Amino acid sequence: MWLSNARKALNKTFSILVIFCLASFGCSKEEKEINVYAASSLTEAISAVIKNYEEIYEVKTKVVFAGSNHLAAQLRDGADADVFITANADLINDLDFQEVLEGFAYNSLIAVKPVEFINKIFEPNDLNRDENLIAICSEGVPCGDTTKAKFGNVKADTYEMSVKAVLARVASMEVDLGIVYLTDLQNEPKVTAAWPQEITCPCVSYAAASKGEKGNDFIDFLNSGAAKEIFSTYGFSL
Repeated sequence: MWLSNARKALNKTFSILVIFCLASFGCSKEEKEINVYAASSLTEAISAVIKNYEEIYEVKTKVVFAGSNHLAAQLRDGADADVFITANADLINDLDFQEVLEGFAYNSLIAVKPVEFINKIFEPNDLNRDENLIAICSEGVPCGDTTKAKFGNVKADTYEMSVKAVLARVASMEVDLGIVYLTDLQNEPKVTAAWPQEITCPCVSYAAASKGEKGNDFIDFLNSGAAKEIFSTYGFSL
């Protein structure tokens, strides 16, 4: 009898400890989650930064990639983000963020063609010839505004809301030419430079905004040597 009662008491104590540990773990897990909204042109680099950050700080990160304007619209509509990383710092102005890091990385534009178009020879004037199918970003989004500033008025056949959409059209050979970021050229083997081009500005300057301790810690990491090395590896200028 005594042994039976002792076992029951032990099992009850163990059950209470398990419930307490699970509850504590759940709270700890919630505290270590961070929501990041990032411009789609940063997909590869930010994914690598996040992997590094999670390994070092044991933080779980939820990330949403899309065009900067689209992300800003979601945030204005109430989406919750600890960090917003954008290719247009002006989009941060009417959002509720506490800290801002500007110019932590830069990107430039380049005209590309499908790598399969080996026998198609292009030159700058081809951006204004009707016989070529061309994809560029729409005006009003960072890649579109920078495209106009660098290449002037391009006779495009399709206007996209993100540079990744332009890249996808070129990579799938839906168009002859597209204007994308230099980092897209480096990270997408299905496209190549349309002709030899000097890497010049106007460029896109990236900015990050944060709120709360978790968000502020993340943008501090964005400005660290480890993060800068990752951005450099993926072709961004610092």
